[in-house]
Amino acid sequence: MDLIMKSREMRFSIFIFFSFILVLAYTSTCVGEVLFEDDFEGGTVDKKKWNPAETWVVKKGVLDANGGEVGITVKNGFTDFEFYADFNMLSANKFAPNFVLRAKDKDNCTLVQLVADARNQFWWFTKVGGKYIVDAKNFQANESGVKPELGKWYSIKLVAKGNRYEIYLGEQGKELKLACTWEDKTHNKGGIGFREGAGEHCKYDNVVVTTIGHSFDNATPVNKNDKLPTMWGNIKRSY
Repeated sequence: MDLIMKSREMRFSIFIFFSFILVLAYTSTCVGEVLFEDDFEGGTVDKKKWNPAETWVVKKGVLDANGGEVGITVKNGFTDFEFYADFNMLSANKFAPNFVLRAKDKDNCTLVQLVADARNQFWWFTKVGGKYIVDAKNFQANESGVKPELGKWYSIKLVAKGNRYEIYLGEQGKELKLACTWEDKTHNKGGIGFREGAGEHCKYDNVVVTTIGHSFDNATPVNKNDKLPTMWGNIKRSY
């Protein structure tokens, strides 16, 4: 009996030790701040959060954007930040995903479009005074090794820091890899959002904006499978 009790005490002590290490690691790596988030589970577009395009609707907990041009967040004070989202392109031309950054309003913003046809590129461009400014020199190769396909979910992280922009891309729930970088000084502050031109159709979900370097304890915000409660539960079940 004494041997059994000592064994249980030892296992409990190991559990407490690893729990402490886990909490310490979590608190040390979760730095920075979440500035904005929306998972669209409310059933409708939240107009306290968004200044949406006319065509935006929420279906089954995801944002469905079919044409309608630019929609942006109401909050427009983001300067340097990381912008995460999941997307699922539905347009046959594979031009659908357009991401909006540093939008002063719908007529003044920085944008990047995924061109997932044979060119496999990201097209950076700007909008100033309601006019799109597009130059082929700002078309960047997608170097992530991930080429999105129609009807599948992917995750993206866009980083805006000073004049530098970075894109990280991956399949939903998997590691995000650097796809391209770009530099531009047209816009330095504003909201985030999405754009769908005529004939473009895409779904979006799990939108998160954070400060630069914010950590999600080694999990992306769109892949919550490795968050602290789950890891803690796994430790409990092992003892």
